[in-house]
Amino acid sequence: MRSALAAGAAAAALAGCGSGDDDKSGYPDKAVETFVASCSKQPGASEEACRCVIDRLQVTMPYDEFVAADKAAREHREPTAAATAKLQAAADRCR
Repeated sequence: MRSALAAGAAAAALAGCGSGDDDKSGYPDKAVETFVASCSKQPGASEEACRCVIDRLQVTMPYDEFVAADKAAREHREPTAAATAKLQAAADRCR
């Protein structure tokens, strides 16, 4: 499951994360729901695990870094090493 969550986090799971209602304590609601919906479609990933990942990312990854990782994924580029490490750490913690 770890690799499925990481792959989901680094690919289409981030798509469309730039808009929605702001939650002052984290990412916009639309970003969270888009992430969970896309992530949970990945093989071996559950909605519960995907919610865990996005909750963890909200603590460890500033939203602007999350958006930059989304942009990189949509452009078929690797996110920064720091973003990749945070994505992997969140996935590892939530398995």
